Amino acid sequence: MRGFAVLLMMQTHAYHSWLTPEAKTSGFYGLSRLVGGYPAPLFLFLAGLGLALLAELRHGHGASVATVRWEMARRGLEVLAYAVAFRLWMFATSGFVRVSGLTRVDVLNCIGLSMLMVGLVALSAPSHAARLWRAVGLAAVIAVLTPLAWDTPWPAWIPDAVKGYWTGRVHGAFFPIFPWAGFTAAGAAAGTLLAAARRAGSEGRLVGGLALFGAFTMAIALRLDELPSPYPVDDFWRTSPSFFLIKTGVLLLVFGLSYAWSLAPWSAWPSPLRLLGRASLLVYWIHIEIVYGGIVAPTLRHELTVSEASVGLAALTATMLALAYARTKIRLRLPLAPAIPIRG
Repeated sequence: MRGFAVLLMMQTHAYHSWLTPEAKTSGFYGLSRLVGGYPAPLFLFLAGLGLALLAELRHGHGASVATVRWEMARRGLEVLAYAVAFRLWMFATSGFVRVSGLTRVDVLNCIGLSMLMVGLVALSAPSHAARLWRAVGLAAVIAVLTPLAWDTPWPAWIPDAVKGYWTGRVHGAFFPIFPWAGFTAAGAAAGTLLAAARRAGSEGRLVGGLALFGAFTMAIALRLDELPSPYPVDDFWRTSPSFFLIKTGVLLLVFGLSYAWSLAPWSAWPSPLRLLGRASLLVYWIHIEIVYGGIVAPTLRHELTVSEASVGLAALTATMLALAYARTKIRLRLPLAPAIPIRG
């Protein structure tokens, strides 16, 4: 599932960076942007799911609430440290001229903060039921408050670098915690249920049920969107709780399909998708430098046709697969942070 998100991410970034302005008026580019809206939710969902499985393991082994809380915080802080390092790297490779990029609220920032929120608010709770309902409640609260967080007037004395963690209406705020952290909370709820289903030997039924629930959620969200909006600003594609529900439904469907794929006869074969997923953070870091950075291929920006950019994407994918293979062989210690979607 993470490897699939990496593929969607790479195609989105490659076409966004390399296509000419004329090529970006095509229906093909519109489709690329449409599917490009899902790597971020996928990575965030998987971050919450993985964190929940870890928390359930620790609770099951009798760890204290304080111990689990510290481990949850440590995991989130680790990703935040990588976010800071990445921003410093991009600042250096830009020739130390894009100072505003240092305070950009990008996906790694969001993943680190959302892991902190979900881990401390929900997954460190002492009972399984409390962990589940806190995760569900956190996702719902974030979704419902997103339009207000984005469009309520903020005091002018608050720096944009701070406001960017709450609202996407300021420059450089690509992934504020509203609504993006809600996908991490949804993933944590799914992971909490998954851990219990594994203990009961009903993992397959649980995943199938979640996939059906995802389809039901999408249908309900579409009906809800037909009702008058209670918010001052109605922005379906950015802040609407209905759109959040639709994306969550898609995530659950992809989760179910990924589980079914893992049970297929070919799941035992060497898997490029699994390889990319295991090295997602490294692939994210390097491919961003190749596509957007000023060292490897800056002359390709906005210069390629769709066919030329597709050839470049194929070469980029092959290079990232080779890098991921080397990473697994050398066993570099990098976190399996499900971080990395698209920009904007």
